[in-house]
Amino acid sequence: MPYIRRISVTAPGTRNEHIVAVQHSVQPTGPLHSEPVSSIVGRIDGGTVFRSHNDRTGAEAAVVTRRSTAGRRYIATASNGVESDNLLSLPRY
Repeated sequence: MPYIRRISVTAPGTRNEHIVAVQHSVQPTGPLHSEPVSSIVGRIDGGTVFRSHNDRTGAEAAVVTRRSTAGRRYIATASNGVESDNLLSLPRY
């Protein structure tokens, strides 16, 4: 299962919709691979299970796809409904 461990965002970078790419690994540790969010959305919608993993805290959450009011697909976590505490708390690259 892939673990998202870093994110790249566009300004202002305060919402999950601002995430444009991620770095993920096969295990919670190990080499990172970069991939655009559009590709991650397709993989999740195709059945691949992704989790976020925070290297500092060890916190993890399931990653799901959502659609913005403008119709753009993006990724978010299904953990507790607090947008800033999972993907957006990961290191930026």
